[in-house]
Amino acid sequence: MKRRNFLKKIIGVGGLLSFSGVVYGYHSNKIRISREKIIVSDFPEKLRIVAVSDLHLPSYWIDPEYFIQLVNSENPDIFVLAGDTIDQRGNEHYAKIFKDIQVNFEKIAILGNWEYQGLVNAVVFKKILKEAGVQFLVNEYVEVAGLNIIGLDDFTQGAPDFPMIKELLKTGKPLVVLSHCPQSFDFMPLQPENPFFVISGHTHGGQIAPFGLILHTPIGSGEYVKGWYHHQHNSMYVMRGVGTTGIPLRIGANPEILVLDIN
Repeated sequence: MKRRNFLKKIIGVGGLLSFSGVVYGYHSNKIRISREKIIVSDFPEKLRIVAVSDLHLPSYWIDPEYFIQLVNSENPDIFVLAGDTIDQRGNEHYAKIFKDIQVNFEKIAILGNWEYQGLVNAVVFKKILKEAGVQFLVNEYVEVAGLNIIGLDDFTQGAPDFPMIKELLKTGKPLVVLSHCPQSFDFMPLQPENPFFVISGHTHGGQIAPFGLILHTPIGSGEYVKGWYHHQHNSMYVMRGVGTTGIPLRIGANPEILVLDIN
């Protein structure tokens, strides 16, 4: 093969690989809807929870209007912000966008590690969330249509009240625990006779995970990365989140909106 033709082929292959990489990277940053179901015996209601985590607003990849449309199109009974909604003082006003989210019952938010690390003004943040119709839970709970929902403080930066879980289980009502860091699952009072469900985030699904290879997860992830985990009849779903930290890019770990139907 002549040198010129060989070089042309090498350049062509290199260009194809580069183009493929760009396409793969682009599709890795498109929001995916994960549809899951849990069965709760003797629960009289059917509820739909639409949950997100790790928005890290503002984000290059998140069009607020499109995001709101996606959430509303799922007709949520309950909307959940599972921490790291914003990660910097001065960005509290971005919480205004949640006013446009339409729910049948409640909108709920909890803290993540970045609200602490970014020195977010909690008073201002809570005020703006309240104006948007969002309940801000820090070691507090709310009852929604016969379902108890507890929002724990952040595991790595705050002080989560794990004994609250045990107390709420005594009520006999189904329980959903919102906890930003999935490692907190290891410290919860797991009781086989009183199962509960945990919704978590934090890991970004690895964020940079080419072809499923997890290169890194942050402190507070434990052994958890994404999807369902089960222990003693208790279950936890770890969301991949929506935004990014560090490198403003995802590879192989699509942003995610969780649609969880309780039947």
